[in-house]
Amino acid sequence: MADLQQRLEELRAHIRQLGDEPDAERLAALEREARALLTDAKNTPQEPAAQALFAELARRSSPTSPTAATVRGLVRRARIRLEIAGDDEDVDEAIDILAEALSLSPNDPDVVAILQEAGRHNSQAAQRVNDLFARHGITPPQQQTTVAEPPVPPAPDVRRSTVTYPTSSGYPPPERELFQDGPPVRRQGGQSASQTGSDIDEAMSEMTQLYYAGDYQQVVDVANRILSQQPGNPTALEYRQKAEDNLIRGVVPDHRIPFDARVAYNRANSLVRAGNYDEAERLYREARDLAERSGIASWKDAEQALLDIQDLALARELLNEGDRLVAADNWNEALRKYEGALRVVPNDPQAEERIDRLRRVQSDYDQASVQLNMLSGSLTDQAAQLQNILNIVARLRQDLPNSQRLTQLSLDAQNRLNGIKSQLSDQAQATLMRASHATSLEERLNLTNDALQLLEFGIKLDPSDSELSEKLLEARSNASDMQRARQVIERAAALISQNFDNELIQARAMLAGLRDYTQDSRYRVVVSDLQQRLVERASAALEEGDADEAETWLEMMREEPFNVLGRRAELTRLENGLRELRTRKRLRLLGIIIIIIIGGTLGLIGTQPVWEPIINPPPTPTPSDTPTPTATFTPSDTPTATLTPSITPTDTATPT
Repeated sequence: MADLQQRLEELRAHIRQLGDEPDAERLAALEREARALLTDAKNTPQEPAAQALFAELARRSSPTSPTAATVRGLVRRARIRLEIAGDDEDVDEAIDILAEALSLSPNDPDVVAILQEAGRHNSQAAQRVNDLFARHGITPPQQQTTVAEPPVPPAPDVRRSTVTYPTSSGYPPPERELFQDGPPVRRQGGQSASQTGSDIDEAMSEMTQLYYAGDYQQVVDVANRILSQQPGNPTALEYRQKAEDNLIRGVVPDHRIPFDARVAYNRANSLVRAGNYDEAERLYREARDLAERSGIASWKDAEQALLDIQDLALARELLNEGDRLVAADNWNEALRKYEGALRVVPNDPQAEERIDRLRRVQSDYDQASVQLNMLSGSLTDQAAQLQNILNIVARLRQDLPNSQRLTQLSLDAQNRLNGIKSQLSDQAQATLMRASHATSLEERLNLTNDALQLLEFGIKLDPSDSELSEKLLEARSNASDMQRARQVIERAAALISQNFDNELIQARAMLAGLRDYTQDSRYRVVVSDLQQRLVERASAALEEGDADEAETWLEMMREEPFNVLGRRAELTRLENGLRELRTRKRLRLLGIIIIIIIGGTLGLIGTQPVWEPIINPPPTPTPSDTPTPTATFTPSDTPTATLTPSITPTDTATPT
């Protein structure tokens, strides 16, 4: 018994220390302790005191007044503001919220404590807090390291306790026998009406009706009356347990809520889903007021909805501030705002979406920044990394199109890319110059292909660059010519290896068209091989004495592409041989002519009597007519003398 009495005193002391706004966790712990104490005190003199304490806890657990609920919501908002405070603006906002709460409840200890905490952030906040305390006449409590519990009075005031703990009719006040040192006093006969079986049945029926009507306090009183006559009645114990739980939770049956209040409550729920929190809060308050005018002292659902709507409004405010900070590229503070909104309204899809998006943006931005600052490798590798960075930035700008940080990062990457493009152009130009001065066709082709790759990559970086486009076309043309020249050289070498006259002539014509590649070693080897084959044919023609054919082969070797080989000893030897052959032919012809002339001369001399009279015949007398002039007169009106020739035959000698 002494142990139960001590536990009752400790529980009463803890209840007195709760204050006007008890903590929910502390209340839950005390409720469990009271329930255990009530179980242990069954059928003992301490049972009434335990029931009274349990009723007091139920009253303390019931919803507070509208003003207290508003103050509690404001305190919660201010506490969240201070938890996520990223700058002085958040602290000022928390102080503004607490100033509103202080105007509603100047003596609220939670408001004063949070104001003191806000004043410790900076001197300006401390000055504002001191001004608020001075305006409301509040003396802030001093910081103490230890808090001493107030002494428990040995004998509480029974008269004051009877006012605090309500009892049901027919049941004696529990405080009457609370602290009696003597043996338990038996209940007096005038204190309770005699209970018969029919009366207990009526009480049971009344208790059931009261329970379903929602009068839970009366259910507890009736159950206590029944248990006083029939201790351990399971039905009474069950209904009392349920009624006490409903009293603690502040449950109100739906049929007791007025129709207008229910309509306003449902409309407010619809507005909450639509995001119109201000109008929803007004309707929740209207529904609560209608319920209070109908006799419902506290409507748990409406009170909780008001608290929730404050949380939703605070979460929306934090989300809006986070959006504003995101627009200002202050991503860390924006993330703090979003996380604060998620703490206010857990599992909020909007807050979760914003947090995921912002974290993804921060992660991609940091990755792109690191890649931009850690560029390495060849120019093509760096260009590929920069293109990856630009792709990342383009993807991020779909989420944050107006972000200056992303714009600056994109400009930095683009400038780096333009620099790499210029380097690619310069390297390609230098490679083309090296290719133009190279002697080997393979080397020129390889260098041209390298330049071609650089130019193609540069065009890929900037398709609108006309200069790079022209260089690319020129490089492709040169590469194509070199490919064709290499194929021609290989084809000519194949023809030369066949060693036929027509194939050799065709190979010479093919090689003669490759004047731009005369310094190539492979080209010179093929030309030298072709010349050797022609020298062999010219030598064979000289050996056969065919000067014309030898001259033809020599003339062919004097033309392109053999000039690249210079003057060779074989050609000089062939020319000397051809010259000697022609000289011998001329001498032989001259000798024949001289012999013919000598033979003819001797023949003429021997036959001179025969041909000399033919050439120089002797004179022969032959008669002929010799015309002589004569004078012939012709009659005329004017006589004149005329000379008229006439033919007079004379004898002349005519040779035969």
